[in-house]
Amino acid sequence: MMKIHLIRHAHAGSRSAWDKADHKRPLSERGQGQARAIAAALADAGIDTLWTSPSVRCQQTLAPMAKELGLEVEVVDVFDEGHDGPPALDALLAAAAKGKTVAVCSHGDVIPSVVATATRRGADLEGPRAISKGGRYVCTVGDEQITRIIAVPAPDGDT
Repeated sequence: MMKIHLIRHAHAGSRSAWDKADHKRPLSERGQGQARAIAAALADAGIDTLWTSPSVRCQQTLAPMAKELGLEVEVVDVFDEGHDGPPALDALLAAAAKGKTVAVCSHGDVIPSVVATATRRGADLEGPRAISKGGRYVCTVGDEQITRIIAVPAPDGDT
């Protein structure tokens, strides 16, 4: 069975305190620690493909994993903030159908939309429908659909 890992970007500080373009907002020190912890937790997960939103905070969330696994991080626009779940889920399922084990980093609107789409299509969800920054979902793929989704809290226990 194939796995897909949906990762909400790590802590990036306050949007309102950032005075530049939001997509350039970097991870906070706490977020950098979360990113390292996520990389360590998934080091043996068989991930061979890393996708991210164009946002700096998403790219930085996957950077420790990319370094650990020796992989490039590919920007995939369908995971950018404001995008919808069905196209994002379909892109992930297409990769899984090709035998890819994908970890993707996206946002607090896109990730829950992907989860909601998968549950509407029949996936069982263990845990909340939305996760905190640095939280993730481990999705099992069977018969070309996600069959099970397990929520994993942020590495620092934040809810």
